Amino acid sequence: MQEGFKDMIPKIMKRLNDFDMVASVHPDFRFDADEDSGFLPFKFRLKNPAFNCLKDKDLKSGFEFYMEEFDLQTTKENLKPKLSFLNKLLSKKQPEVPFATPEIEARLKECKIVVSFVWHASDSFELRFASLTSAILTELTNGVCAYEDETWYENKNIVDKAFQEVIEYEHTLTEADLDFMEFDEW
Repeated sequence: MQEGFKDMIPKIMKRLNDFDMVASVHPDFRFDADEDSGFLPFKFRLKNPAFNCLKDKDLKSGFEFYMEEFDLQTTKENLKPKLSFLNKLLSKKQPEVPFATPEIEARLKECKIVVSFVWHASDSFELRFASLTSAILTELTNGVCAYEDETWYENKNIVDKAFQEVIEYEHTLTEADLDFMEFDEW
């Protein structure tokens, strides 16, 4: 399932490093659905940190990462309401339930894997890595990106928009608000 993704790790890292940091992903990460599920750590150093307490420090952050197979038709079938016994006897058909807009569904027909990113507000930099990595992966695969609230994102400028959102969030923080981990070891 993950064969095509393995080659993307260097591309993702190169792209992440376009965004005011020097970052590396855990060296054992391989995009393996069975081995890599759970917390995915990154080591990073901000090039121009807004706060003195972050200068010249190697930091660690990341997010929860999960991969699973995806089939749009199966997903849509699972959304259909179950027919009552009487409706089955009357040979009523289950109504079609849209999963997304027709434009998004047309793109999702080609998708075979769902990659989920989960982050927590307790770490000031988890949003940075989850948002940028998901946007970069979407860009590289010409995939589809969505949030749980069913907000679907277009691929056009998705990475730049994600970085803009990250920066806007990080600028709301004060030094007292920062919650970060210094890197010690993998």
